[in-house]
Amino acid sequence: MSVNELFNKANRFFLNQNYFEGLKIYEQIWIKYPKNTRLHEEISKKIKRYNKPISQTYSESDVKNFFNLEQKGQVSIVIQSLTENLKKNPRDVLTISLLGIFYNSIKDYEKAISFHHTAIKKAPLERSFYLNLSETLQNKGELDSSLKALYMAKILSLNDINIDYKIAKLQTKMKNFANADLIYKVLIKEKNISKKVIHSYCDNLIKFKKENEVIQFIEDYEKKEISDDNLKLLIGLAYFNQKHFNKAIDCFSLVLGLNPKNLNALNMLGSSYEKIGDIQKAKQFYDDALKLDPNNKMTLNNFAALSFYHGEIVKAEKLYSHAIEKTPNNYEAMYNISQCQLAQLNFNEGWKNFKFRWMANQFNSPKLVSKLPEFDLNRDKKNLLVWTEQGLGDQILFLRFLRDLEPYIDNLFIKIDKRLHQIIKRTFPKINFINSNKEILESIINCQIPIGDLGSLFIKNAGNLKNTSKKYITSDPVLSNQLQNTLRTKNKRICGLSWVSKNDDIGSSKSVTLEMMKPILEIKDIIFLDLQYNNTQDERNNFLKDHGIKIHKIDSIDSFNDLNGVTSLIDVCDFIITVSNTNAHIAGALGKKTFLLLPKGKGRLWYWTFKNNQSLWYDSIKIVQQKILGKWDEPIKSLIKFIRRS
Repeated sequence: MSVNELFNKANRFFLNQNYFEGLKIYEQIWIKYPKNTRLHEEISKKIKRYNKPISQTYSESDVKNFFNLEQKGQVSIVIQSLTENLKKNPRDVLTISLLGIFYNSIKDYEKAISFHHTAIKKAPLERSFYLNLSETLQNKGELDSSLKALYMAKILSLNDINIDYKIAKLQTKMKNFANADLIYKVLIKEKNISKKVIHSYCDNLIKFKKENEVIQFIEDYEKKEISDDNLKLLIGLAYFNQKHFNKAIDCFSLVLGLNPKNLNALNMLGSSYEKIGDIQKAKQFYDDALKLDPNNKMTLNNFAALSFYHGEIVKAEKLYSHAIEKTPNNYEAMYNISQCQLAQLNFNEGWKNFKFRWMANQFNSPKLVSKLPEFDLNRDKKNLLVWTEQGLGDQILFLRFLRDLEPYIDNLFIKIDKRLHQIIKRTFPKINFINSNKEILESIINCQIPIGDLGSLFIKNAGNLKNTSKKYITSDPVLSNQLQNTLRTKNKRICGLSWVSKNDDIGSSKSVTLEMMKPILEIKDIIFLDLQYNNTQDERNNFLKDHGIKIHKIDSIDSFNDLNGVTSLIDVCDFIITVSNTNAHIAGALGKKTFLLLPKGKGRLWYWTFKNNQSLWYDSIKIVQQKILGKWDEPIKSLIKFIRRS
């Protein structure tokens, strides 16, 4: 449809007094043709012609008194007064709007949204009503709807850069960092732009993983403008993200010198010292932050994370629960408490909180942008799209549920890491693979679900989990047979070996070295086969030179790109020894006898729950966990006993 046709369509809606639909057409024009000058003129004309002034049924002092009562914690008095006034005058738009605002303040979001919608229905050209609705929706966690409301406010005030700022901040919250960056790039060129915009711009760049750009921008900015402690804090955050922890500590210390009560600096100093292993100093800074503000979200989350990383899951859950209670919309805590709950088999609460992962900054997977409704087991059979999230290990973990889906769907489409396609196709030959968002045909596919939400559909208790813990993938029979003929040696068992996790955040906590594993590698009559997906040639050569023990490697299989080959390699082994990485999931999904070396605390992911050393998610995996944080001696001794008994 051409721009002229769109304008004509909008005009017809306005003539028929269907103002809201007319505004939605203007929104389409704005998104498609943002520099169209006619759009400004048309909107101004429509507002001038159709917008009726809101009756000011309350004086300025009345409204001020309402908000003063709110500050004193007496919102119920305000709501009661407004409700009585509404009974007397049910059409009073201002009263309706104020009720929406004050119900929002007591977190009764359903009632607040209802009043906001009513206000908009009665005055669809009132910009502030859309802003109020957007704020409540954002507080409720409905970020997509909140953004739509902001867009409507923007249409009614195209030159309002404050709305642009709100949109940019919300885009950052939704992890649409590129979209936010485009808006900020325009905003920072404005004259007399406020510091809050500068801070938010830099914050978005950091979350966009453009740390060098942040550092350069702030250094250039400080040459022309007066700096502040927040800008120096942001440079520290950039260094922290780059893992330059000592540089980050210098920046955060400088911030504290300027402002000893800067809670963010105290928290980030704690996090920085935690990263370099100085837990006592980390705790000291968290304690200092907590003294300044006992309800600070970041501090409460940090204390909870500290407990979680020390393997104290029950204590961590209590601390996260406290953090959620004290700080609204604490999505980091909601996501983290879900992992505590799922690790303890509390699936009812765990899956509910797991859905907040999309709003947590630490959760890095992009969310699919689609108008397709979410999959519902109770609706008629349908064409379902399952789309990928998280790392390869998590994707393999949740593949077990594809078979459970079959009774509820007609056709299954999946958008997942291409390296898994061959493996999945053997088990589900009728599956349809989607390689890019452009291939998602919404005319054919009529619902969608992220792969991580499949668990919430089928795992309600430990019994359900036991039923899904059996083998659910197979290896390539031809390739497996070839490898079997190549590797099999009489009177010797083959052990697949994987000792490193390349996870950027927790990989070092999950990994071991060949030197640490030497007592295992000295066991006779075992061929040890390297399954690592990184280059280990130097480490293997040095180990052979120092100890005369050879770790074999099948160079014809690319362990990083050829997961189909890795699956066959694992399947021809008699057993597997691995740390928590992709190979552990492949081995478990194959039903291969596996020994998993698991850290205590940091690096112990929620799905490695076990009972009597038996993994509850994979019945072929025996878990050998650290008793002391960071110490592998005891697990390796225990593992030797398990191997000799098997």
